[in-house]
Amino acid sequence: MKIGIDASRYKHAEATGVEWYSWHIINGLMDEIANSKNDELILYSRGPLKIAKKNVTNKVLPAKRFWTLRSLSKEMWKNPPDVLFVPSHTLPLNLPKKSVVTIHDVAFRYLKNVYSFSEYHHLNWSTKMAVKNGTKIIVPSEATKNDLIKFFACKPGKIVVIPHGFDEPKEVDDEKIMAESEIFKYFEISKNTKYALFVGRLENKKNLIRLVEAFAKFSENNPDYQLILAGKRGLGFEKIVKSVNKLKLAHKVIMPGYITEEEKAVLYKNCQFFVFPSLHEGFGLPLLEAFYYGKAVLCSKNSSLPEVGGDAACYIEPERVESIADGLEKLAKDGEYVKNLVKNGYERLKLFSWKEAVKKTLWTIRE
Repeated sequence: MKIGIDASRYKHAEATGVEWYSWHIINGLMDEIANSKNDELILYSRGPLKIAKKNVTNKVLPAKRFWTLRSLSKEMWKNPPDVLFVPSHTLPLNLPKKSVVTIHDVAFRYLKNVYSFSEYHHLNWSTKMAVKNGTKIIVPSEATKNDLIKFFACKPGKIVVIPHGFDEPKEVDDEKIMAESEIFKYFEISKNTKYALFVGRLENKKNLIRLVEAFAKFSENNPDYQLILAGKRGLGFEKIVKSVNKLKLAHKVIMPGYITEEEKAVLYKNCQFFVFPSLHEGFGLPLLEAFYYGKAVLCSKNSSLPEVGGDAACYIEPERVESIADGLEKLAKDGEYVKNLVKNGYERLKLFSWKEAVKKTLWTIRE
C-alpha cells in the first residue's frame, strides 16, 4: 500500500501540541513501515526533510501560501497514493480513494470570542470538510468524538478514538541547563524558587487571565510563590500582560517565552505543582508530562481533561477565579492530598503510549 502523509507540521523549530503529535506519530509510522514488505510511505512537505528510513521517501511540494489547498491538492490530483493521512484538521481539495484525518478538538465552537474572525471560519470550514470528505477521522478523546457528532453531525462509525501517548524524555543535566540557559539567568529561577508552572501557548483559550487573578488571591497568604507561564505568545497575550501589570505582579509572574525541551524538563522537576486551567482541550499532553515528573496537577473539569487526568488531578471550575485560587491553596497546603495525586499520576501515565497510538493509527490507515 502506498501511504501518503501530510508532513507539513513535522520538525517545527518551535513545536507546540499539534506539531509534537505529528512528530511522534510520523516517526512511529516510519519505524513500522521500515519493517513492512508491502507498504511505502511518502512524506509531503514544504521543504526537504532529512529522512533515512527504508520504504520512506520525501516529496517536496513548494508553496508560499495555502500549501494544503494548492500544492497538496494538486499532488493528490496528479499522483494520488492509496490513502492519505493528515495529522491535523485540513484535508486538500482533491483526495485519493481513502483519506484519514486527525481532528484534535473543536474548541472554536465553544470559544468563538477567543479566536480571530479568520481563524474561526477557517477551522469551522476545514472541520466541516474533513467530516464530510474524510474516510476515517481520528480524535484523541471521547470528548472530541462527542463534539464532532454534536456540532458537525458526524457519523459515529467514522470516528476512531486514539489517545495521545507519552515517551520518557531524555535525561538532562539540571545544573548545566540552569547555568547556561538564559531564562534561568534573566529571571533568577533557581532550585530554591517556589513556583507553580504552566506550559503551553499563552493565549485566550488557556484561561491565563483568570489564573493570574487567582494567583493574586493565592499570593496574599503565600507571598513566597511565583507563577511561571512558559510558552510562545498567542492570541490575547497582550491582555495577559496587562492583567499582570494591573495586579502589580510583574515581579512574581514570569513569562520566559518558548522554552526548549531541556528547559522544560528542569522547570517541571523544580516546580511545586503544575497548573492547567484551560477553557477547552482536545487532549492535554502537559498533564502527562507533569505526571512523569511526579508533580500534582491542577486542571479544569471540562472537555477531555478528566479523561486524561482521571483520579490524578485537582479539578477546578475554570470560569471561577475563586475555584482556581482554592485549588492553588489546596495544592500548596495539603501534603497528603498532593502525595496521593502524585501516586495516582504515575499509575495514570501507564495508560498512554505513543507506540500503541502509532499501531492503532496504522491499523486505521490500512483498514
